[in-house]
Amino acid sequence: MNAKGAFWFATYKGALTAELFIELLKKMMKGRNRPVHLIVDGLPAHKKANVREYIESTKGKLTMHVLPGYAPDLNPDEFVWSHLKRTGVARNPLRAGEKLEIRVEQHLHEVKKNRRLVRSFFDAPSVAYISDC
Repeated sequence: MNAKGAFWFATYKGALTAELFIELLKKMMKGRNRPVHLIVDGLPAHKKANVREYIESTKGKLTMHVLPGYAPDLNPDEFVWSHLKRTGVARNPLRAGEKLEIRVEQHLHEVKKNRRLVRSFFDAPSVAYISDC
């Protein structure tokens, strides 16, 4: 997501591996003309050598910045998950036979359509370091 209200997401089953992360990065970079500055948390998959090699292969089109240790207040993604937890299944429990992954995808699509909501995740003083100048 960015501070202007754009929102992209991908879901997957299981743990995020470096290989899966690289595939997600390749999809994200497809068709991009401007450089992308990606801010990630300290998940080990984000820091693997093959991830660094892929990023280097983009010749400056993609740069990755790793947040310090456990710092959820610095990560706007955490505000998305907090919103989903408060307004999603916690407010409206799953019905018999309903799948959690489908409900999460639906909520993420709703977030994507609401640019004002996405911009609001950048209102916290702790994420003021992010700007889309």
